[in-house]
Formats: sequence, structure tokens, C-alpha cells
Amino acid sequence: MAEEESASTSYTEDDFYCPICQEVFKTPVRIAACQHVFCRKSAENAEAFQEDDNVSPPDQPTFDCPLCEEVSMTRQHLLDHCNRSHRGHVVPVICPICLSLPWGDPTQLTRNFVAHLNQRHQFDYGDFVNLQLDEETQYQIAIEESFHVNI
Repeated sequence: MAEEESASTSYTEDDFYCPICQEVFKTPVRIAACQHVFCRKSAENAEAFQEDDNVSPPDQPTFDCPLCEEVSMTRQHLLDHCNRSHRGHVVPVICPICLSLPWGDPTQLTRNFVAHLNQRHQFDYGDFVNLQLDEETQYQIAIEESFHVNI
């Protein structure tokens, strides 16, 4: 059956060229995340480029990991870092993301930081609320906007 599949698969000349550098594959590697194939050099350059994506824009807050020495990470990078490096750590710490919010309590301990990140910080609060406004003002804006919604 495998022979039938390989016999029915037709390859073109483009299948043997790296889509990034446009050279013939010398040492092809398959990227686990997307299953695309690139030459080793292009794949390494792509990984370096992805690491640069973790650098936060100037207006985006950064956070230090309370479980290790890693510093200046975006919310998403902190989430990824903790899931990768601290999955089994159950240590009470103060969440740096919660602490950065206007309602953040500097004495509030989180018993399981990694679980807390996965439950509470899958999104940026700034995408849904204006963090520069107090709670009462946001409440009034929400009420006013609800009057304009067509149901």
C-alpha cells in the first residue's frame, strides 16, 4: 500500500528546493510545529527570527519570571517559558502580570503560578479594557455602549 501511495505521488522540481533560500536541499529538516521542510541553514535563521519576535514592542509591558532568572518577557513569552520550563513547579509566588494591573495586590500569593498563568492570562487585558481608566469610568462606558447595541 505504501508503494501505491509513493507511486501515485508526483514530485515537481520545486519539491527539492528550499522555499526560503531557493537552493537545492543539501540537509533538509522538517519543522515540528508546521511540518514544512527547509534546508538546515534557512531553518536556523527562521528560528533566530522567531526568537526576535519575543522582544516586546516599546508600549507592551514586560515581566520577570518569579521562578527563575529570566527577565523582560512579554505576557505570551512568560506563559510559553513557564509551560516549557516550570510545568512541575508548584511554588507560591506573586504573579507579575496581576501585579502590573491597576487592581493588582502586591500581597496576593498565587499557589500554583503555572496553572494561574494558563487560567488567567491567556489574553492581554489591555485588548478588552482600557487600563488607564478606573473601574467606575469603565462601568459607565459599558452601560452607555449597551444602549447603542442593536438586539
